[in-house]
Amino acid sequence: MSLINQAKNWWQQYTGEEETPLDGDTPAWAVSLMIHVVVLLSLALVGLGQLPKTDPKITITSIAAEDVLEPAQAIAISDNIPETIGAQSEQSIDMAEAIAPVFADVSVVPVTADDSVSDIQLDLSDALPTGQQMDANVVVKGASGVGTTGASGAVDRLTAEIARSLEERPTLVCWVFDQSVSLSAQRKEISSRLDRVFEELGANRSKQNRPELSNIVVAFGKTVTLITQKLTDEVDDVVKAIDSIPVDESGAEMTFTAIGAAANFAKVHRTNSPRKNVMIIVFTDEVGNDQPLADQTAVGCRALGIPVYVVGVPAPFGQRDVKTKFVEFDPRYDSDVQWAVVEQGPETLYPEVVRVRSGNAADEPIDSGFGPFSLSKLCGNTGGIYFCVHANRNAEGRVSDNQTAAMSSQLRYFFKNEAMREYQPDYVSSAQIDQMLEKNIAKKALVKAAQSSELSPMDSPTMTFPRQDDGKLAQLLGEAQKKAAVLEPKITTLYNLLLPGVADREKIKEKRWQAGYDLAMGRVIALKVRTEAYNLMLAQAKSGMKFKDATSDTWQLRPSSELSVGSQTDKLAKQATMYLERVVKDHPGTPWAHLAALELRNPLGYVWDEKHTGVNDPPKPAGGGGGNPPPPNDNKKMLAPPKMKRPIKNI
Repeated sequence: MSLINQAKNWWQQYTGEEETPLDGDTPAWAVSLMIHVVVLLSLALVGLGQLPKTDPKITITSIAAEDVLEPAQAIAISDNIPETIGAQSEQSIDMAEAIAPVFADVSVVPVTADDSVSDIQLDLSDALPTGQQMDANVVVKGASGVGTTGASGAVDRLTAEIARSLEERPTLVCWVFDQSVSLSAQRKEISSRLDRVFEELGANRSKQNRPELSNIVVAFGKTVTLITQKLTDEVDDVVKAIDSIPVDESGAEMTFTAIGAAANFAKVHRTNSPRKNVMIIVFTDEVGNDQPLADQTAVGCRALGIPVYVVGVPAPFGQRDVKTKFVEFDPRYDSDVQWAVVEQGPETLYPEVVRVRSGNAADEPIDSGFGPFSLSKLCGNTGGIYFCVHANRNAEGRVSDNQTAAMSSQLRYFFKNEAMREYQPDYVSSAQIDQMLEKNIAKKALVKAAQSSELSPMDSPTMTFPRQDDGKLAQLLGEAQKKAAVLEPKITTLYNLLLPGVADREKIKEKRWQAGYDLAMGRVIALKVRTEAYNLMLAQAKSGMKFKDATSDTWQLRPSSELSVGSQTDKLAKQATMYLERVVKDHPGTPWAHLAALELRNPLGYVWDEKHTGVNDPPKPAGGGGGNPPPPNDNKKMLAPPKMKRPIKNI
């Protein structure tokens, strides 16, 4: 208690009073208080050894979608395709083709919409016009994971894509079919193959065990029709809906309008809770008459996170139109094969192939390795796939008319996916392509030349010149030269369009543009050499030539690799050969190499041969006939009236 006594003494000295606050029971009470305080503080500090974690308080402010997102037509969506979009077919181009800028064995990171997306407007026209045609090229054939045609590969990939989507969340698939004549004969086969897709996905199980897969069926012909009035998860309902689609013989094909209508219908299921993944799968064999809507449709689908898949046909290399083999299926019509001209290309936005007709196999339509540009770009920009299929894709060598499958396009040669991987078209906006062309003279020159009118060689040039006398021979030679004189300025114009690009040719890094420019230069120069050589050979004959054989009376011009008409023409011939051989060497297994090889087989020069045709021989006496015509047959069989032919332009 010495501490208390010291405190008392201090108080007495400080105040001068005898009594202090510590007298009596106060010291005991104070000590007790202090002990209790210490104990309480100790217990409190033990509890504070590990401070409890508190949940942060976050204030979420809900912003209406219309305050964030503009209507679809005003949204600024980048035209650059993300490198993670798309996929290569699991079984090469023979099965299917992805149109992503970078090929991969597996489809990776499709475009998806943020969960806050809502109320996106797709400005569709009030009158929804017609649809497209599809033929046997896109009929799903063969078992899943097996088969040799692109159609069976499409089944593989569609099944895999739907299954992957179902792993993420419930999925709505919009099945979009055209109502054209060419599809009507194949629709039931397609629906039966889709039944297999549903089987593999487990969609035909009992309701409690099936995946959360719902479907709608859309048909488009002269109008766009929702065949299933509401979502269905019943396989039989989907198959029956497809089988019930009526034929539309209008011939109109509004593909992108139909895709936009499907997206507009599915929008509520994509944006409202519980949200679903949505996929649009289109079956068609043409591009469509409403291609100006392609970019708007892509923007709307991409903003909603809806990938578009198209089961279609390959575009003909560098061409817009191609013939399709139509085989009648309706017994009311004549069953003869007809060839209908349909629009299935081109595979690029701007033409990149200079059309130099040579009158031989080089003029035949061939596979481009890719689908039509507008549909392929739509698939790529939305994270979908364009399935590029053809019934004859696995054919080796040239495909004849007889070998061309029914309802298939007349493509003579096909090219493997492995060879075409690095030759994908530029699936970007026209503004971006224009900028690219301005940066390289060679690319710009190629497009300008390709946009020029088709250039054909001389129309049936005269190759045989009988000599009745020198005057008549000179007249024949002069008339033949006129054909060359008409063609030469056209060739020169085309050559002058391409020539400035030589300075920038080595700056081109993309194989597609390298092959395109070299092939164009090689073919145009080759045609220039042949035309000039023909003209010079005729001029040589007009100056006078003597037969070596006394019995000869006719000069025959024959194509030859020999050139003897001047150093300038010989120099051009070497340039043509250099360009064409470089295409064959650097781009094997591609359409460019195919055309270059055909061009190299066609000699650039000519030589004169002589022969006897009897042009100056005396005429032989005419022989007598004497036979009587057969008597008329009064017992002709009565033939059935011929069947009418279907109007081929509307298939």
